[in-house]
Amino acid sequence: MKLLILHASAGGGHRRAAEALAAAAAKQGHAPTVCDILDFMPPLYRRTYAKGYLRLVRSAPELWGYLYAQSDRSAHAPVERRIRTAFNHLNSLSFHRFLKHTAPDAVLCTHFLPLELVGTLSPRRRRGLPLFGVVTDFAAHSLWFCRGVDAYYVASEAARRQLARKGQSMDRIACMGIPVLPAFAQGISPRVARSRLGLRPDLPAVLVLNGGLGVGPALDLIAAGSACPPPCQLLVVTGQNPRLEAKARAAAAQAKLPVVVRGFVDNVHDWMDAADLVVSKPGGLTMAEALAKGRPVMIMDPIPGQEQRNTEYLLEAGAAVRAFEPEEAVWKIGEFLRDPVRLADLAARARRLGRPQAAGDVVADVAARLRLRI
Repeated sequence: MKLLILHASAGGGHRRAAEALAAAAAKQGHAPTVCDILDFMPPLYRRTYAKGYLRLVRSAPELWGYLYAQSDRSAHAPVERRIRTAFNHLNSLSFHRFLKHTAPDAVLCTHFLPLELVGTLSPRRRRGLPLFGVVTDFAAHSLWFCRGVDAYYVASEAARRQLARKGQSMDRIACMGIPVLPAFAQGISPRVARSRLGLRPDLPAVLVLNGGLGVGPALDLIAAGSACPPPCQLLVVTGQNPRLEAKARAAAAQAKLPVVVRGFVDNVHDWMDAADLVVSKPGGLTMAEALAKGRPVMIMDPIPGQEQRNTEYLLEAGAAVRAFEPEEAVWKIGEFLRDPVRLADLAARARRLGRPQAAGDVVADVAARLRLRI
């Protein structure tokens, strides 16, 4: 199966999901190709789409939340839909040529932009090409729905019902989880992992994640931890944000508890193994990775919109707790580390919710659906 996997670099999660699907496809003997749909767009469109999102979530998250809610209500208003679709197609002519030249057996999208571009192609251009969507949060925004999609893969029953209410047939929506890389399906004990990473193996560790784009609670937690040190070492990963990394290193040098700072890492699975607790913003992929590892999660600073919906899902399932302020987070960290039974219960709930085999399950289901079409 020649599988074209499309994502968009608006946040790192869509890309990581695409990479997980590609790894699973290759393991099953297929031929995957992964592409960023924004690479086919004009430079101005690409910069506005990717960097505009980052600027909003960093500097005006409430505005992003408002736009998220408004677009969820109006995504399928006839006039707005036609204008959006026409504009996106006009800016993606090189992608249309690429799609024709590549001639894949199926297209699998981890972002709604390429999903809509392929799903709204004319029958002459699409030529019956099978199209599948993988929703990378625990809820499905209206922009994910497109009538030209053969099947969707979602992470929750709530997302499944949201797409069904938009008009997708329930038998074409499979609840399989958010795809994560194979490394998140295995693990070792925190003590062993800490030793391998050069950390103190005897001291509990709390992993503070700031997403691939470096948006998160690192600095505030280091400061609050210094004021009232919990019985642990902080492992801070700042992502692709050199300024945040530099500030975190400076704060760590003055901290009154052990703090290890790293920038972008490609082995976050090892750092999760080393942690007794993960503190993070609730991006869909980060949460799916932590759940696959069976790591309890403390959620901080969710972005209004998709991250707020992820938060509500995880809290309802008992797989995470939330802290509203850094001082509260530090106090809760101490309470959990001093109560191993409670921490183990939270970890067990996370593990039950995790779907470490989601990528393989999605690819296998795509292949099965293609066989039924032959």
